[in-house]
Amino acid sequence: MSVRKRMRFREYHVRTDDTAAPVREAVCVTDEEQCQWASGERTRADDVTALIAKHAAETGHQCYRHTATDYATAEPGAFL
Repeated sequence: MSVRKRMRFREYHVRTDDTAAPVREAVCVTDEEQCQWASGERTRADDVTALIAKHAAETGHQCYRHTATDYATAEPGAFL
């Protein structure tokens, strides 16, 4: 039995999705076993910065993991 396939490849353009706000979060890693503080997900960088400063002032902790996540779209382009 003979099977023939024709496969077409397509370009995709991956871009940042400007309609969705980036999500930011901070977690205190000064002493991971003792401190379970996290800012929670926020859409404004200033909110995360203020929460880090408040936690640092209250505890003296100085090490944080700060992450920012954005969204992307994959727009189909031409077939190759």
